[in-house]
Amino acid sequence: MPFCANCGRDLSPAAIACPNCGHPGPGAGNVAVVAPSGKRTEGFAIASLVCGIVGFFGVPIVGSILAIVFASTARKRIAQDANLGGADMARAGMIIGWIGLILGIIIIVLVIVLAFAVSSWNF
Repeated sequence: MPFCANCGRDLSPAAIACPNCGHPGPGAGNVAVVAPSGKRTEGFAIASLVCGIVGFFGVPIVGSILAIVFASTARKRIAQDANLGGADMARAGMIIGWIGLILGIIIIVLVIVLAFAVSSWNF
């Protein structure tokens, strides 16, 4: 009696597919087996990482805030749908976004303090 080459279950000679795992059986003939596709990456996770990088190196406050918002949205969608991937990408975008936001705020505060310090100097 034939058996499934994938899971080892006994099959009838006319079986087209294994009832246990779905692997083609001896009655299937020449059938192409297509592997299931992997998870698709959530678009907001990609946008979060891109905005985080832009916020860190380019437009600090705006890019960083967008990165944080997009990462939150991506993580929520990934948690709801098992077919979505990109959780690590969303996490990286969130971290880079927060770092960029904090550095942007520190730079703005330092510029304001320096402007007040310079304006109070008597030449």
